[in-house]
Amino acid sequence: MFGNLKDSLASSAVKSLLAGRLERYGRLTELRIQSREKTIVLELMLAGEKDELRVEVGRYRIIGSAGAHSIIFENIRASREWLQLALEDFLVGKPLPIPSVALVALGGSDGLA
Repeated sequence: MFGNLKDSLASSAVKSLLAGRLERYGRLTELRIQSREKTIVLELMLAGEKDELRVEVGRYRIIGSAGAHSIIFENIRASREWLQLALEDFLVGKPLPIPSVALVALGGSDGLA
C-alpha cells in the first residue's frame, strides 16, 4: 500500500516536472511510475496530432553513484511505429543522466547497480 502511494505521489511530481519541458510539443496527459516493477507509462497529446501518443517503459534500471546517476531503459513500446524504432535506436540500452531528485521517484535509492 505504501509503495502505491509513493508511486502515485512520485508520478505526480515527475509529471509536473516533465509537463513544463514538454509544453512546447504538446501536453503530458498521464504519467505512471511503478518503482517496484521498474515500469513507466507516458501518454501525450502532441501538438497537431489527433490521437494520443503512448510510451510504455517495460523495464528500466538506475546506475551510478552519489551525484552521478543514469537511467537505462531496457524495453520500450510506443504507439507509433516510427517512434518505436527511434526509441530502440537512440534510447534503449543507453545511459541517460537523471537528476538525483528523480531517484526516489524511480525507486533507484534501493539497490543501485
